[in-house]
Amino acid sequence: MKKQEFNQLVYISKRPFWHFLIALPLYCFAVSMLLKTIDLFYLGKVIDALKFVLATFFMLVCAGGLTFTKRVYTNSDLKRVTFNFTLFKIPLSKDSVFENVQYVSVYKNYSDRDFEIYVWLSSTKKKSISVHLDLDSAFNYALKIADGLQVDLLDATEKGNFKWVEKEKIQ
Repeated sequence: MKKQEFNQLVYISKRPFWHFLIALPLYCFAVSMLLKTIDLFYLGKVIDALKFVLATFFMLVCAGGLTFTKRVYTNSDLKRVTFNFTLFKIPLSKDSVFENVQYVSVYKNYSDRDFEIYVWLSSTKKKSISVHLDLDSAFNYALKIADGLQVDLLDATEKGNFKWVEKEKIQ
């Protein structure tokens, strides 16, 4: 019998409103700079036009960085997690898919003082999926993924003291 191909949305990145307020003028400037670039090419000032192309690209990257959305889908039957990045419903990249996830862990990186979230595909193969600056947001994100996949969550924030998290106590 074929397993069900149902993906459940477990996480959407939430952007603060001020990100959109900052990005709006950047998008407007990028459009006006694009028009100026076309004018410069038309006038034959190729070097100046190329400078404007570079500046326009920089503006669009900054504005896009403030407004992109990350979505995480899980499939508990197939133990698959899918990461999707969009900008105004337009896909920014190919979906990142990890199959046969064994468990999810939160790891404290002592050299950078941040928390990394890993999905473990086997006992020795892991992939870093996210980096957080504080423990609460890291555990919240990891817990949503672990619940969606119906797998265990490992707390690896203390050196040499790894422990399985009882998800019922956290919720």
